[in-house]
This record gives sequence, structure tokens and C-alpha cells, in this order.
Amino acid sequence: MVIIAYKLVKAGLWFVLAATILVMMQMGLGDRLLGLAQHLRLHAHPWSLKLADLAVKASSRRSLWKIVFALVADGSLTLLEGWSLLHGRWWGPWLVVVATSSLLPFEVLALVRHPHVVRAIVFLVNLAIVAYLARKAAREAREAREARERSVRGLEQSERASSVPPREAWPPA
Repeated sequence: MVIIAYKLVKAGLWFVLAATILVMMQMGLGDRLLGLAQHLRLHAHPWSLKLADLAVKASSRRSLWKIVFALVADGSLTLLEGWSLLHGRWWGPWLVVVATSSLLPFEVLALVRHPHVVRAIVFLVNLAIVAYLARKAAREAREAREARERSVRGLEQSERASSVPPREAWPPA
């Protein structure tokens, strides 16, 4: 239930953030980001210079639209994941596994291009999470299949039992 709540809250937050950025774009967000970048450059620390570069890159209208699109796309997928889990769809856990594992190739690429211990640890943790989710989804699918089979066998046995006349009626007269 925690995962479902997380998915639904995250989706809602992404939609709110996307809407906020759209509103702020109408209010001149790009110019404000450029002003923030200029301020950060004046107070030059390594982290503030990196943040200033990010602000400059994000300040164009095209970049802001990319961010909005990414937020809406991720929010929609996350909402679908949460909905499918909440309603017990058989494919819900597999959707979560696929969505979670879809970024692993990008993490490998980043690790190959810029090797770093922290990046390797993040990749291994994400890989372990995907493995856990896949095992859990497979186990739940197997348990659901076994429950259906038991249910079908139980129905078949009850139908056979109800089709046999009571013992008192034997032998027929």
C-alpha cells in the first residue's frame, strides 16, 4: 500500500510542478533563471557555478517545455502504475518493473562515460531494486495462478458432488 500511495502522490506532485512551470513561463521564468545564474556566478563556489550552468541551460523556452513534457510523461506513467496496483491489475507489478528498469541502460552509459564509485553504487542499488521487484511480481503472479487453479478444482469438485444423487436414492427403484 505504501508503494501505491507513493506512486499516486508522486504523480500528483509532478502534474502540479508541470503546471507551476507553465504558469511561471508566462510570468517570465526564463529571465528569472538567468538572473539567478548571474547571482550564483557572483558568489562563485564550485557548486554554485554548476547550479548557474544548469539555470542557464534551463532558462530557454525550449528547455522549459522539455522539462514540462518530461514531468507530464513521468507523472502519467507513475499514475498508471499506481492505478494498476491499486486496482489489482495482473500487469501492474510488471509495469513497475519495466518502468523502473528502463533507466538502467542510461545509468550504465553514464557509468562508462564518467566512472565513479558513487555512480556504481547507485547503479547496483537500482539493479537490486529491479531484481527484488521482478521476483516479487513473479511470485505474486505464481500465487494468483495457483489460487485460480485451486478455485477451478474446487468448483469442479462441488459440481460433481451436486450432480450425484443422495445415497438414500440408490439403487433407483
